[in-house]
Amino acid sequence: MKGFEKICRLSDLPERRGRKFTIEGDTDIAVFKIQGEVFAVSNICPHNKSQVMYDGYVDEELYLSCPVHGWKFSLKTGETPPECRNTLSKLKTYQVVIENGEVWVKPEKKKMWFW
Repeated sequence: MKGFEKICRLSDLPERRGRKFTIEGDTDIAVFKIQGEVFAVSNICPHNKSQVMYDGYVDEELYLSCPVHGWKFSLKTGETPPECRNTLSKLKTYQVVIENGEVWVKPEKKKMWFW
């Protein structure tokens, strides 16, 4: 798939538990399968820069809690819950496609700087 990276087979993902992957050679992501739907987010907590989001807890509303400090982020949007909107933090999300039982993630385009 053009513009996407294959990370694993759908059957490799446990239900409601995160797995850590590296895309583009240096980008850590956390991937979760919840009732057949797959979500990919940055594995790096925006608050303390720890690479631990794959080990977080996902609640029934699809909010992922950081295992270090408990802050929550939506697996769908990366935003914090409505009651925490003043935090100004957002977790990066990635587009996911499932094709022929394989999970594909679209990496973020890296910005090129020219002088």
